[in-house]
Amino acid sequence: MGFELANPKDSVGLIEQPVTINLMPGQNMKTLGRRLYLPIRYIGTDKVKLRVVFDTGSQGLILEAKSLLPASLVADTGIVFKDKDSLMLNGITVTRTKTKSSYGGTRSYYGNIAYAPIVIGDKMGQVRTKRMPFILVYHGVYDLTGKPAKVDQHCDGVAGVSSGGEMKTGLVFKRENVVSPFNYLSFGNSVEAGFILSPLDRVKWEGVSAMEGNSGQPLLTLGITEQAKKGFVLHRQMAGNGRFYPYVRGIISYSGVVISPSYVLFDSGNPAGGVIYEPDKSKKGKMEAGVAIRFVSDEGAIYDYAVNNSNYKTTLDARKSKSVSIIGINFFLENSFMLNYASHTIGIKPVL
Repeated sequence: MGFELANPKDSVGLIEQPVTINLMPGQNMKTLGRRLYLPIRYIGTDKVKLRVVFDTGSQGLILEAKSLLPASLVADTGIVFKDKDSLMLNGITVTRTKTKSSYGGTRSYYGNIAYAPIVIGDKMGQVRTKRMPFILVYHGVYDLTGKPAKVDQHCDGVAGVSSGGEMKTGLVFKRENVVSPFNYLSFGNSVEAGFILSPLDRVKWEGVSAMEGNSGQPLLTLGITEQAKKGFVLHRQMAGNGRFYPYVRGIISYSGVVISPSYVLFDSGNPAGGVIYEPDKSKKGKMEAGVAIRFVSDEGAIYDYAVNNSNYKTTLDARKSKSVSIIGINFFLENSFMLNYASHTIGIKPVL
């Protein structure tokens, strides 16, 4: 399949030293739910102005198909190919391969796998990926009701930056092989593949008044040096079934209850609060405001917060299918977060 390389002069194709990228914070002033958005400037040869959720809780780039393709080419049953094996448009190749993505155990999205080089960032800092697979979503539903569901009501898609599945060099046919867009960046010998997210206490949240996102702020660093690792508590990613998982193992405690071992996903795509896996079914449900929760990782990283009824609301879930606890975006207010793709490690560094 042919393609044309997007090559804006101000984007970086080979990361030989760390590159800082702007993220755009968003906030619901009523609920205090928060989001981070990653800007995308080019897909193929097409200059675009897209915003996608920066999500440490998933992997792979998924986009609303209608954000990129003419509406006439997008049907509820798939991308319209007519009599062609693939669709080529502005350096983007869309294939007939279909896949399903699930988010939060509540929504499912159906899409076609597409390929293109992508430029991520804005005029402050931009990087250019190799030709990479991503998913163009043509239909989404809420699992319980079957009603239509957009990928995200505030933006154009989700950039799952977790790195766990196997990266294929050619065509991909499975959802698990559509991996983080950062896997398709080229890194020089002096930096390791991966990223560092700065603590979100740097954001002046009182000035962020819309969930759709505010002006960009330099929160994301692509490329990791030995110097940058200093101060981080490092955790090896869990491995199994031929892939790595973005979980940190440790102990969760609350109100005299200790859950050990606990596996925690620090999820920047979750706009508020969290879900604690509690194997005791009698304790399931919404937690009362004021309950203190502590997580201590096996390597000694500590995170404390108090439950409330808004941005720190938390529920207990006893289902085995939900055996991983999820802590949302407010974790990143108090911690710098590193994901090293080369060594498969997660780093946590508390704000001092």
